[in-house]
Amino acid sequence: MSSGPNEITFDFSMQWLFIPPITAIFTILAAGFLSTGLPIAVAPAIWGLVVLMFVLLTVLYGIFIKKDFLSGLFPVQLIAQGILLCPLALRMGAGMLQWVGVLLAICGAVVLVAMYCRARAELDQAITYMMPQTELDALPLPFAITDGEGYIVSASDCLLRLLQKTRAAINGKKINSLLSLDKETASIGGKEWKILRTPMEDGTQYFQLEEAHGVEVTLPAGLGGDFVDSATSLYNHAYAVKRVEEELYRVYRYKRWMSAALLRVEFKENEASSSSNVKKEDEIFNAYCRFIRSCTRETDISCLVGFRDILIVLPETSLDEVQNVVSKLMDVESFLKEETKGFAGAVKIHEGVVFLNASSGTLDFDSMMAKLDATLK
Repeated sequence: MSSGPNEITFDFSMQWLFIPPITAIFTILAAGFLSTGLPIAVAPAIWGLVVLMFVLLTVLYGIFIKKDFLSGLFPVQLIAQGILLCPLALRMGAGMLQWVGVLLAICGAVVLVAMYCRARAELDQAITYMMPQTELDALPLPFAITDGEGYIVSASDCLLRLLQKTRAAINGKKINSLLSLDKETASIGGKEWKILRTPMEDGTQYFQLEEAHGVEVTLPAGLGGDFVDSATSLYNHAYAVKRVEEELYRVYRYKRWMSAALLRVEFKENEASSSSNVKKEDEIFNAYCRFIRSCTRETDISCLVGFRDILIVLPETSLDEVQNVVSKLMDVESFLKEETKGFAGAVKIHEGVVFLNASSGTLDFDSMMAKLDATLK
């Protein structure tokens, strides 16, 4: 019933005429019509349990009407009448109907559970596919995330540009409709890309495309300029922050791990040198940076984070592995003999290393840098 300022109206549905207590009249008549005249006593406790369940199902029937979930009325009706018919058939001497009651109750319960599971799955899928675009989608990496059945739930802008697809066109699609998963590489835009696939503990899948022949991915608008510094061959700071925070997200979201190293290069004057040679120091430092870039993997991230401070981030790398990498980079003069020739000063490297996993609590670039600064030697 609803009311306005000047009127009162009744909101009545015909479904209320078929609530379980009213339908039970026909169940009782059917049991009486098929009675053999040989009733069997039913314990009062059984009757009490049946009445309680019948009342609860009647309330559920009413809730479904109010919620306009009309498709759920029929299975609830089957359960209610089946539960009532089991003891009623015995009491009225129609014993053959008790099995009909059991069958009605079971069928109704199975149909109701199936309807609930289907409605819940459709709701979860709708929520997933209607999720707003996140900042991660703007990262300069071609990647996609799928659910356990291979349906795409997230994709980066970079991947969309490579595939020349819109976000609406791929959301909810199978990943194998875009990438041939039976191959290790894919030809997209006239270039060859490695398909990297990582299963996650929550059942989702992470897919990323990596250049098979050193092809550079076009960066999204906003990063600006070339993302590699020409003098050092290291990524610029803006690009590195995006990459690092994307990796930190993967570590936290998918329970992965990574390591990071901070190398601080310091030039010290010897007694024989009267003044520092800034130009020579820059040449040595830039050569050292280029050497570091040549020693790291395509998936690693190396950039400048301060005056002669070099950050190296290594995804899926343990602490022992990153320490081995750093130890090989400590002796500058041994692999930069030509650049250091004639340099009167000395080069010293200070290093700091951290290992990060899902429980580290590090979710952004600044937090990671603070941890590295604390370990710097």
